[in-house]
Formats: sequence, C-alpha cells, structure tokens
Amino acid sequence: MKQKRSLLLLIGYGFAATLSIFYGLVEKQSLFVTFVCFHLLVCLGIPVVHGWWEGSLQKSWQLAWGRFESKGAVCGLAFGVLLLLGGTGGIWLLLRADGRAEQIRGILEAWGLTEPWIWSFFLYLTIVNSLLEELFWRGFVLQRLVLGMSRFVAILLTSFFYSLYHLVVSTVLFGFGWGCCITLIVFAVGSVWGRMKERFPSVYPTWFSHMLADLGLVISVIWWIY
Repeated sequence: MKQKRSLLLLIGYGFAATLSIFYGLVEKQSLFVTFVCFHLLVCLGIPVVHGWWEGSLQKSWQLAWGRFESKGAVCGLAFGVLLLLGGTGGIWLLLRADGRAEQIRGILEAWGLTEPWIWSFFLYLTIVNSLLEELFWRGFVLQRLVLGMSRFVAILLTSFFYSLYHLVVSTVLFGFGWGCCITLIVFAVGSVWGRMKERFPSVYPTWFSHMLADLGLVISVIWWIY
C-alpha cells in the first residue's frame, strides 16, 4: 500500500509540473511566475518535502547528485553537442516562415523577456533550468519509479511527464501541429537521458547534455528572434 501511494504521488508530481508551466505562461503570462512555480515549488520544493516526509532527505540528495565520472561526462557532452546542433537547425527552419520570428518575439516580450533581461535569461535557462530539471526528473522521479516498476516503463513514464509541459510551451509558440512534433522529439531525448542515467548514475552526464541542448535554444532566440 505504501509503495502504491508513493507511485501515485510521483504521477501527481508529473502533472504538477505541467500545471505550473500552464499557470505561469498561459494564465499569468509571466516567465518570473513560471520559474517560481516550476523551479522553486516543483523542481526543488517537491523533492525536499518528499525526502523530508520519507526521512531520507540527505540520502535522496546524494543519490540524485551522484559522483562525477569522466566517461559519463564525455558521453553527455557528445550527445549535448548533437542536441545543440539539431536544436538550432530545427528552430532556424521553423523561423523561416514569414512573420514567425516577430510573432514569437511578441509572445516572449508579453511574458517579460525584454532585451535588458536577455543575457540573464541566457544564463538562467542554460545552467539553472537544465540542472533543476535533471535533478527532478532523472534524479528524483525516475529513481523512485524504478522501485515500483521496470526501468523501461519508468523511463517512458518519466519522459512522458517531462515532455508534457513542453507541449504547452511549443504549442503557444509554434502552433499545435508543430507543438506535437516538438513534444515527440523532447520525449525521445528524455528517454535517451533516462537510459544515460541508468548507465551513468550521477547527474553530470545528463546535466551537461541538457545544458548544451538549452544553450542551442537560447542561441537561437538571441540570433534569430532578438
């Protein structure tokens, strides 16, 4: 019964992540509100409260963070370079449609991303967002799901919830059709990161890879939108 309750909580946490993104971007139309709700309350708040509730906060943190391994770091960096190149190339193709760059810039500015904040956004999204997402999805959610189901199913379920809130963001920016395509790509990448977490248990390989992927997105925003 306790294990089933824990699994239901983890599934609830997955939906909470999407709801926080929806609330911040769609309801409040604010990146600041979104970052507070998603990063502070979900990515940090949920693991801390859950770990305290279980009585294993320190152990959970050590498990999520892990020990640095050079082989894993190289693997993460190599995959990250592919994601950086693929991401920037994909966004370049999407922005070739007439008026799309201006439309997306209008949406981002309505969310609060004006030019004075662009470099702060650059650093925050690349470093902080990638780290917190990896600690939450691969370091917290995935590591607990594997205790109650097969690793294959746990990776798919984690990747589903990880990609779900990307559907909200990509649909608002690119429309529903492209939003679904982007979400499927995010699901596939999340699955690879899940396997990488299995092979290299520390946060560093997936964090480095995720960091480069986010770097590609931010570079695209600066080059072709702002």
